[in-house]
Amino acid sequence: MFALLFVIACGSSEPDPAAAAAAKTAPAAPAAVESAALTVATSPKATEALAVSDAADGVEDKVAHKCAGCALGMDGSAEHAVNVDGTTLHLCSAMCKEYFTKDPTGNLESLLN
Repeated sequence: MFALLFVIACGSSEPDPAAAAAAKTAPAAPAAVESAALTVATSPKATEALAVSDAADGVEDKVAHKCAGCALGMDGSAEHAVNVDGTTLHLCSAMCKEYFTKDPTGNLESLLN
């Protein structure tokens, strides 16, 4: 049951052909990142998970391109980004962003379990 909800909540991992074509022809606009910052600094485990999330895409640059709400299993999007203790997390969908922001500490800590 959980797996089914997980797949439904996160959407498809298949790229949208129309969006890919538009991205190739349209100039890239700067991505807007949500200005509200979330804090998990009081949890060493969540802080460690931020570092793991940041490194998941192979580059440690304070930007996690894999969705932390999906346990780093899907690519995230700047459209659904949140800032947590100075690290920008790209989440895969509005639904995943809403879920993640309800308990950022707990969701980050679960990445290490």
